[in-house]
Amino acid sequence: MKAAKYFFRRMVGGVIVLLGVSVLIFVLARVIPGDPARLALGAEASVQQVEALRERLGLNDSLPVQYWNFLVGVSRFDFGVSLYTNRPVIEDIAEGLPATVELVTMSMIFVVGFGVLMGALSAHHRDGALDNLFRMISLIGVCAPIFVWAILLMLVFAYFLELLPVFGRLPPDMPPPTHVTGFFLVDSALSGRWDAFWTSLRHLLLPSIALSLPAMGQTARLTRANMMDAYDRQYIEMARAFSFRDREILAKYAMRPAMIPTLTIIGLEFVALLGNAFLVEAVFIWPGMARYGVQTILHKDLNGIVTTVLLMSLFFVVVNLIVDFVVTYVNPRIRLDATNR
Repeated sequence: MKAAKYFFRRMVGGVIVLLGVSVLIFVLARVIPGDPARLALGAEASVQQVEALRERLGLNDSLPVQYWNFLVGVSRFDFGVSLYTNRPVIEDIAEGLPATVELVTMSMIFVVGFGVLMGALSAHHRDGALDNLFRMISLIGVCAPIFVWAILLMLVFAYFLELLPVFGRLPPDMPPPTHVTGFFLVDSALSGRWDAFWTSLRHLLLPSIALSLPAMGQTARLTRANMMDAYDRQYIEMARAFSFRDREILAKYAMRPAMIPTLTIIGLEFVALLGNAFLVEAVFIWPGMARYGVQTILHKDLNGIVTTVLLMSLFFVVVNLIVDFVVTYVNPRIRLDATNR
């Protein structure tokens, strides 16, 4: 009962956050200098044409009326027409979102797999050669910007070594797999197109690694700090006094409490990767939602801007709820403390 009450409160808080973000981005998108109708029609359009488009888009109404019409449309899953592509925004999002989510998901696999592993091994071999090596790698990963990693990886693995492709999700001469989910790896496996599976995986490696390296370094540093704090606790000394194996101490007694703050940061990093993906998508010409979001801002596409930001906020809320589930499973005292306040 306490757990249900705790998560219900978290879900209500998430809905309030989404409403607040919708109001904020709705107002900001409309106070940015520039007439979206004029930008959509171009400099050659007449005043009458611009005014007719403004009337059709409802831009002559007051902000409260525009916001209410927007909420009514959202309740029907109608996010309007994009002035940038002249298509329904929901179609643009459905086309670009799977590519971005696939990219970010693969990046998170690298972040969680290698970042946590490096941090755990670094703390386990404290002040040793392996610790110094992983600390140097994680520091370099954090300091270098994502676009620098993207260009370096492109030069090394695509230009000099010629091991991996650079642009797009598949070669131009290879047809995409049958559309089921929009994720090429999943759709290729479901349709038995293993040639497309391995080719899309090769196209995915460089951008996902470039996107993951700063977050991987941050995760490794945080995991190392938390595990070093755990190793200094008295129960670790007691476990050693009872001749517990080092592997058991690492996995059971040091890793679990150290992962609680790390899991929280990993959830935030997932949303941060969604925001940073436009840099990688621009370098690797990746047809994702992040690059679409940047273009909507440049063209002052009101419907595209608001929908993209709301979708990012929805990811933020959902990921934080998932992290709450995982963290309270690892440490139930957090849930009990929250419900007793």
